[in-house]
Amino acid sequence: MHSGLGSFRFRDRQRRRKPRAWCLCVGVLVMVCITVLVFTSKNLNYSARNMNLNPCELFGGNVCADFFNQAAPARPLTDQELAMRVLSQDLLSERPSEDVKPKIAFMFLTAGNLPFEKVWEEFFEGHEGLYSVYVHASKRAELKSVWNSSVFINQEIRSQEVYWGKIEMIDAERRLLAHALMDLDNQYFALISESCIPLYNFNYTYEYLLGAHMSFVDCFDDRGPHGQGRYHDKMAPEVPRESWRKGAQWFAVNRKHALLIVSDYLYYNKFKNYCKPGPENKNCYPDEHYIQTFLYMMDAAHLSNWTVTHVDWSEGKWHPKSYEKTDITEDTLRSIQSIKKHEHVTSDGHPLVTTPYFCLLSQVVKFCWHSKYGRFT
Repeated sequence: MHSGLGSFRFRDRQRRRKPRAWCLCVGVLVMVCITVLVFTSKNLNYSARNMNLNPCELFGGNVCADFFNQAAPARPLTDQELAMRVLSQDLLSERPSEDVKPKIAFMFLTAGNLPFEKVWEEFFEGHEGLYSVYVHASKRAELKSVWNSSVFINQEIRSQEVYWGKIEMIDAERRLLAHALMDLDNQYFALISESCIPLYNFNYTYEYLLGAHMSFVDCFDDRGPHGQGRYHDKMAPEVPRESWRKGAQWFAVNRKHALLIVSDYLYYNKFKNYCKPGPENKNCYPDEHYIQTFLYMMDAAHLSNWTVTHVDWSEGKWHPKSYEKTDITEDTLRSIQSIKKHEHVTSDGHPLVTTPYFCLLSQVVKFCWHSKYGRFT
């Protein structure tokens, strides 16, 4: 009895020891596997980097594929990032085929709705593929604006608050240019106010801009207090006084000049720091000087020296003349269309006149502009 009981207890101990031994073996095996996997993973990662693969692809499984293929969370690009993307894309991309007709980017700088939305819709009608539309509406959410035309629906870019006479106005213009430059077919870029209407039909505008082979920027030397008088000595030496230029805000530039504008931060920072409104800053307004001076310094030979946007400064105020409803007649529009010269209103009492005409350059008839500073083509 006792021996039987003792034998039973002995066998029971043996049975209890077997699971412990089994667990020990499994544990050792797991440790060996983990060690092998760690060593293998390091080598696979090294090999994968050299072969542009990841370990998941080498094993043929999809266990960790989701981890390696996770996309970075989407976020709006900063203005600097967007400018760099645009510049790198333009340098690295193939040129558009000659069979593809170039497009004009119409960039609307507005607070909210466009009061002449219907007019622009009729202007663009039937010319799809020859234009692009971009809208910077700085107060659209506040004004609860709604687009009525399909031309403007979903054409807004990321917009920020714009303050009259401050650098934020230039930021908005550069932001519009950067978004428009992302389309390689866009070869001309026109900045348009919410109060602008087209004076000619689309075909005339298209042929005029793309046939000019230059940029239309109001750019002149105002040697009075509201021109040279706004120059800050701390802009030197990068921006010399003799290169300081003034002009209306509204421009139409070619692709090369648009790329120069969005990629510049050297001269931009000079204007950001030393061209500000207020009497303590000589009442300097960047939108009247930055692009005008910058492009004059970079490529004066390919600036028209006037803008294709009609602006009437005859009233001598801070803002150009506003046309009331009763002013808009057929005679008024025809009189504006018939203007053959552009008079820059200077603050020193000596207006500068720029006259466009046709001339023959390199056996090709082109637009030319003549002013007291010489001929520009």
